[in-house]
Amino acid sequence: MIKFVRVGVVVAAIQSSHIVSSFQSNVSPIRTPSRVLGKPALGSTGLSMYSLGIQSSQKYDDSLRNKCSTKIMASSISLPSPKPSPASKIKAAFSTFKSKFKNDPVFFWRTLAVTFLSSLFAFQPFIDAQLVNFWSFLRTSPHLLAWCFRHDHWEWQVAIWAFFVWIHGFWICDRLVQKADAKGLVHPLKKYRLQDQFMANNFKTIQKKRKAKAESDPNFVLPTDFEEQKPPVTKQAKWHLGFWIFELPLYVLPLYIWDITIPRRAAKIAAWNVAPTTLQIVRDVSCGLMLYDFGFFMCHFLMHKIPFLYKFVHKKHHTTTEVRSSDIVRLSGIEEVVDVGISILALNYLKCHPVSRTIYNLIITFLLTELHSGFAFPWTPQFVVPFNVSTGSKGHHYHHRVGKHYYQKFFCTVDRLFGFIDKKTEKQGPDGAIA
Repeated sequence: MIKFVRVGVVVAAIQSSHIVSSFQSNVSPIRTPSRVLGKPALGSTGLSMYSLGIQSSQKYDDSLRNKCSTKIMASSISLPSPKPSPASKIKAAFSTFKSKFKNDPVFFWRTLAVTFLSSLFAFQPFIDAQLVNFWSFLRTSPHLLAWCFRHDHWEWQVAIWAFFVWIHGFWICDRLVQKADAKGLVHPLKKYRLQDQFMANNFKTIQKKRKAKAESDPNFVLPTDFEEQKPPVTKQAKWHLGFWIFELPLYVLPLYIWDITIPRRAAKIAAWNVAPTTLQIVRDVSCGLMLYDFGFFMCHFLMHKIPFLYKFVHKKHHTTTEVRSSDIVRLSGIEEVVDVGISILALNYLKCHPVSRTIYNLIITFLLTELHSGFAFPWTPQFVVPFNVSTGSKGHHYHHRVGKHYYQKFFCTVDRLFGFIDKKTEKQGPDGAIA
């Protein structure tokens, strides 16, 4: 009977040791009691069984602890986010497009340009059908517009009136900025004006140098209103009114005498039975501009590199460093003949359709005027055409101010090939900020 009691005591001791061990691991170390249930300490056999129970309990606790730590580590590791669905990708792309369309003016005008060009190809059959009717009207109708189109003076008169509209359109922009400056206001167009951008950048550079000098030299004291100082108001270059007296007659008289002496346009139009197509007009205008631009590059480059040509042919065009739209016609007699002659030769070489030639004249007169406008609007080709393929007023403003680089008028491929560009100017946006 006593043996059974002793065995029961040993079992109870093992169970109680498991509980105590578990409690020790979570709370604090507790000393092993010398007596269990008021009885003397166990003998060697009971003690060995007791220690085995404690070891098994510790192993169990260690394994439990390892499992818990593994779970905690697994929960702390960031799992990869699930891949977005196609619908969410489309929604995010549309949201990005909408934000850029609203906040980026260059992206806005590029989108409109792509839409316009895409519509030409999408509606090409319809446009071609309308061109057939329009060409028949121009060839045979007694209407005033058709009669003027068949007249020998048509092309150069279109160029003159187009120049008049484009030049005075930019003149209005100049006047708006000038009047706002006189009242101490900042007109919204002022940030696109290249002369103001140049003066503002120079002012920032000078202010930085003055601030750096004040920090390094204790004897140099900045004025109290240093932080409130603003760039000085720019003085616009004098408007070129001499073209009514010299350049315009020089342009008109030779062409007028040529037309009177050799009338030819009406006969050519009557013999031109085929109406133009959309793609033909696009080809004629784009190739005509590229061919003219290359021919002008060659002549322009020689005018700058040969002192005799620059002095007697091209110097007049560089009278002012700050160009305005009227400066497009500030040309010497020889330069005007060369410029107009390159354009006519390019169109004749390509055998452009009469309708294409009219559209070409409207476009090239605008591009030439914008080149000398002194404004860098975000809707001009220099920003709308990607990859810096096109140049414009920004590059030509640098050319007039520095006297080198940007010898092409519309494109920048040849200039870029020979390094005739300014890297800082290439990075500037419409408002003069570095992109």
